[in-house]
Amino acid sequence: MTYLGKGVYTLPTAAKILGINSQKMRRWVNGYTYQKDLEHRSSKPIFKTEFKYNSDDVIISFLDLAELLFIKTFIQYGISVQKIKKAAIVASELLKTSHPFAIKKIYTDGKSIFAKIAQEEKDSSLLDLLRRQYQFGNIIEPTLFKCIDFDSNNNAERWWPQGKKGGVVLDPSRNMGQPILNEYNVRTELIYELYKNKHSINEISDWYELDKKAIENAINFEKGLAA
Repeated sequence: MTYLGKGVYTLPTAAKILGINSQKMRRWVNGYTYQKDLEHRSSKPIFKTEFKYNSDDVIISFLDLAELLFIKTFIQYGISVQKIKKAAIVASELLKTSHPFAIKKIYTDGKSIFAKIAQEEKDSSLLDLLRRQYQFGNIIEPTLFKCIDFDSNNNAERWWPQGKKGGVVLDPSRNMGQPILNEYNVRTELIYELYKNKHSINEISDWYELDKKAIENAINFEKGLAA
C-alpha cells in the first residue's frame, strides 16, 4: 500500500495532535479485551483504519485522523462510545464508506442521517444526538465543519486546527500530513524545537524568511499540543 498523499501518523503522534490519551486512542483503533462475569470479552474498534498494520506498530491516515477528530468531539459533548460505534456501523452502510465521519455529508446533513440511523436500528436512544440541550449544528459548525476542507469526492482533505486565520494546516498531500505553516510549508514542530532551544523569533524569522506572526502561531499551536 502506498502512503503517498494519504498522510501518515503513528498513534502517539495522532494522539498528541488530537489531544487524546494515547491508550484510549489505541483502544478505539485496535479494540480491546476485558473481563466481565469471569468471562473474557472483546470490544471491536470504532472504525476500520485505512492502512493494514501490525497491532504493535499502528500507522493511521489523514482520513482516520479526521474520523477520530469527529469521535473525540462527540465524546466531549457526552455521546457514549457505544452510541458512536453503533452510529458508525449504520452510517457506513448508508453512506457507502468506511469513514462516514470524514465525509462532507455527515457535516451538512448529519441530523437527518442520525435520525435514519435511529430508525433503522430501532434505537430511540440514538436520538440523544439530536435531543440534547444543544443542536447538532452547534457541535459540527464551529468545531469541525468550518475547520475542514473537502475534496471533489466530499472526503476530508485538510484540517485547520486553529481555523484558517491561524495559518496552521494538516494536509496529507504536503509533508506527510504533519502540521505545517500553510504559507511557508514549514513544519510547526521544527519552529517550536528551535524556539525551545533558545533561538528567538527574530532569529527564526531571519533564517527561514518567515513572518513573525506566523512563527508565533506555530509556537502557540505546538504549546497547545504539549499542554
